[in-house]
Amino acid sequence: MDAEVATETEKRLSKEPNSPSPVNAIVSRRRLVFAWLALGLAVAAVGSFAATRSGLLDVDEIRLVGVSPELGHLAVLEILSIEVGVPMVGIDLDGAERRVGALPRVAEVEVGRDWPGSLVVWILERKAVVNAMAANGQVALLDAQGTVLDHITVADPNLPIVRVDDLGRPGSRMIGLDPLLSAANAVTDELAAWIIGLVPTANGVRAELVGGVEVELGLADDYQDQMRALATVLSRVELACIVLIDVSVYSIPVVRRDDVHCS
Repeated sequence: MDAEVATETEKRLSKEPNSPSPVNAIVSRRRLVFAWLALGLAVAAVGSFAATRSGLLDVDEIRLVGVSPELGHLAVLEILSIEVGVPMVGIDLDGAERRVGALPRVAEVEVGRDWPGSLVVWILERKAVVNAMAANGQVALLDAQGTVLDHITVADPNLPIVRVDDLGRPGSRMIGLDPLLSAANAVTDELAAWIIGLVPTANGVRAELVGGVEVELGLADDYQDQMRALATVLSRVELACIVLIDVSVYSIPVVRRDDVHCS
């Protein structure tokens, strides 16, 4: 009897579909979860890409900070080569900085994104401190490090003139001008009316004054003392018969007169 019951049970079980085991059920659920996660990430990635390529995140404006009239907004925008309407994420910031940094008047530059739609260009400019005049009459503006900023047709009347053999191209740095630049930096407003040029010599720097008088400044670190001594001499003597003033030893100025032509 028991054998017959067992046989009937086996027949019924053999006709029923196989039920999944607990382990297989867990694996199936995990695969489904992973599939949904992968799909969600793909949708998010496509959405993000589409958003960055849409007009919502395009460049709406380009702001220039620290640009003087001498440098000019148009010159910066032209070399920047980035148009309004391009995608913000597609901008090569390093390349933009290299291009703008190649301008002779640009000392430092930083280009950054200001989300959602602004590109900002921060610029630190080089400042002209002297006119450099070559032997052939050409003139250029130099900064305090001797960098050629621009070739000009007429010297800037507000800046001292230094004499040089020739001029480099804009953006290049002229070497060996440290004494001249230092002497030019020490020229006061009072002395600027007297000094028409600074010339390099074997012994340092010489100043050319109105009336043909020459001033030996010698070699110094900052020329402040030499310029003070020169100002004192000019306030006390008549230049009509003077041909040379030597303030290279500033504590003992020497004045040489041309008595023959003054007699």
